[in-house]
Amino acid sequence: MNTEMDNLQNADGEQLPKPATTNDSNTESYKTEELTNQEKISDISFKDYETFSFDVLINEAKNLLSKYDVQEIREHFNQIRDAFKAKLEEDEAAKKEAFLSEGGDELDFKYETSFRAKFNAVYNDFKNQLAVFHKENEKKESDNLKERLEIIDELKALYQEPSDSSAAMFKKFRELKTRWHNAGRIPSKNAENVFKNYFFHLDNFYTYLDMNKELQTLDYAHNLEVRQSIIKRAEELIGEQNVQKALNELQYLHRLWKEEAVPVQEDLREPTWQKFKELTNKIHDRKGELNEKIKQEQKDNLEKKNQIIARIKEISEQATTKSHGDWQKAISEINSLRENFITIGRVPKDKNSATWEAFKEVTRQFNHIKNDFYKNLKSEQQLNLEKKLALLEIAKQHTESTDWNASVQVIKKIQNDWKKIGHVPRKNSDKIWKEFKDTCNQFFDRYKKRHEQTNQKLELNFEKKQAFLNDFKNQTISENKDEALKQLEEIQHNWTNLGKVPSEKISINQEFTDVYHKKLDALNLSKNELSDYKLKSFVNKVKSGNNGNLLDDEIRKTRKIIEYLEKEINQLDNNVHFFSNANENNPLLKDVYKQIDDKRKKLIEAEIKLKTLFNIDFNA
Repeated sequence: MNTEMDNLQNADGEQLPKPATTNDSNTESYKTEELTNQEKISDISFKDYETFSFDVLINEAKNLLSKYDVQEIREHFNQIRDAFKAKLEEDEAAKKEAFLSEGGDELDFKYETSFRAKFNAVYNDFKNQLAVFHKENEKKESDNLKERLEIIDELKALYQEPSDSSAAMFKKFRELKTRWHNAGRIPSKNAENVFKNYFFHLDNFYTYLDMNKELQTLDYAHNLEVRQSIIKRAEELIGEQNVQKALNELQYLHRLWKEEAVPVQEDLREPTWQKFKELTNKIHDRKGELNEKIKQEQKDNLEKKNQIIARIKEISEQATTKSHGDWQKAISEINSLRENFITIGRVPKDKNSATWEAFKEVTRQFNHIKNDFYKNLKSEQQLNLEKKLALLEIAKQHTESTDWNASVQVIKKIQNDWKKIGHVPRKNSDKIWKEFKDTCNQFFDRYKKRHEQTNQKLELNFEKKQAFLNDFKNQTISENKDEALKQLEEIQHNWTNLGKVPSEKISINQEFTDVYHKKLDALNLSKNELSDYKLKSFVNKVKSGNNGNLLDDEIRKTRKIIEYLEKEINQLDNNVHFFSNANENNPLLKDVYKQIDDKRKKLIEAEIKLKTLFNIDFNA
């Protein structure tokens, strides 16, 4: 970047011949150009913007815009803009690839990201501020041009129309030089001629000055004082911790030397210049120190970045057997590694491209493996969705069911099956779960309401049975055996018809049974009479309740008794053969025959009972 001072020795046009002394002085002022002809390097460091994420790029742009003058960060914004554009293209390509791999049509793909609008807002703010700066700068440059032209006119008048004393003229001359030094940039199209004219008249003034020893002595003394102050400050800059700051200020000192410290007494010119030049070289030597420090930092950064690249590669190689939970942990670690990679800083320039490509490659490889996993997971989740939709349909079929026992078992089973199925696509997860849960709740709400109604009925039955039992306890049974049996049978029938009671109060049934048997025992029935009565009571109970299940249970029970008795009788018959030579009066043999007779009687009773049970006519 050329400054207005870079034009000083390049002004074109004719110049008046200058005396040797003046020419030597002015030539010395241009020696500084050889040492300071480089651009002033900004204190604002550049970063590896191409490694930044969208969020970090946007935040970095905001941070620069809030902390620094807009003209100082123009190149930074250009690099950030290019990095953001490249990242957009990369992100769009990745999302398009994922979209197509999931079966999408290329014509249907539409890339959208909120980051674009966020970045554009910051970048537009930057451009607006830059436009304001340029507009204001144009006015400043125009005002500065006017100021410099006025200075040239006053300098010209100073030696062409001298009217003041030497001291006053010297003071005026110093004021003009200070004003010239402090005047800012002017339009580049005017710079060459303006600076050429200024130095043309400055040289003419020095020519005039050579003829006025008093003025020359004053000027030499003043310039020497300026040189000494510049040298002192340069000595201080050697110890400045911030090397870049020292280099930037050194450029200013060279400009000050050129504009405010020329000429000086001839015998002091070269010594002072050599002293300043020596200090300049020492400060420039520290630039090498800075470069070495930066070089070492960049080597360290390269090592750190290579470690991150190796770790990402390791995670990718271990990722093939990961579950969804493991993948989430891996993704979190990769994001953390990516952020660390971004914040580490620059690496050696010759390694930058390869390092960035290696980082992108391992990241791309990780994303590829991750996308394959979630693509397969998506297929699995779609299958899970179909299974859950089937369960939902079953649940809906039972919402209005009145077959409570069967439906309760079905609903409980599908709830358990639901838990075993696994995840469904996230976009469907909440919706289908809510619908399934609401459907099940709808059924159980009805079931609960029905259960509450049943409980109320059971409580009412209990109250009736309590009253019935109290009456039964005090009731007198007929002394006539047949009438008494009919009476008890009717009481038992009425008790059964009162219905079920709450499970926690079912003991009332046993209490009734105890009272019933007590009254039945009081009739002194024979064994056969009691057996016939019980069978008859059971038949009536089955018929009155139309209870096929109760009848089936009794038939199975009776069959088992028959099978048992037949087996026992066969075993006893076999045992008789052991007594083939025994006397019939043998006590053991007698006992065996008695057991056989008893069991045959029971067998006959059981067979009669079974026949009776088979012949029950529910329509009679």
